Amino acid sequence: MTRLQNFITQRWLVLALLCLFAGPALANEDDRAGNGPHTVLMEASDLQALGRIVREAGVPILLMFASEDCHFCERLEAEVLGPMKLAGDDPRRVLLRKIMLETPDSLRDFQGRNISSDELARRKKVGMVPTLYLLDGDGRELVPKIVGYTSPDFYPAYLDQAIDVARARLRQSKVP
Repeated sequence: MTRLQNFITQRWLVLALLCLFAGPALANEDDRAGNGPHTVLMEASDLQALGRIVREAGVPILLMFASEDCHFCERLEAEVLGPMKLAGDDPRRVLLRKIMLETPDSLRDFQGRNISSDELARRKKVGMVPTLYLLDGDGRELVPKIVGYTSPDFYPAYLDQAIDVARARLRQSKVP
């Protein structure tokens, strides 16, 4: 087994154990709060401010576009993104946030303009949910968007690799 395969296997095992043990606890805590299992990630309301934070921290933003009635969005958050947050990946490796579509609330885009979440989704060409973007502090895509979710089989390893590539691209862009 190569070093990369060994590394990925170890990460997968850790994430699987976190999902196994932290998933039920996370769901119970959210249910007691009356929020349900899909409310692990904070909703983004000011992308311009998030951009400043990630530029200082040197990490990408992982932005999940979701909708209230999306079962796969809930599962992605509970099975993959929630355990990442509990493991400390947010804010150490990536800043995790979500944009809820079809809501009346406006948000501030990366240029400081107030827009709807649906307008941001149109700009980013979100065709279905869940869709994940790894962005720099100016809202530019660092890796191709990740569309859809069916199961946690290989998704965490694939997402982990995308985060590593995004982080490397951020480091490369800082080199004079």
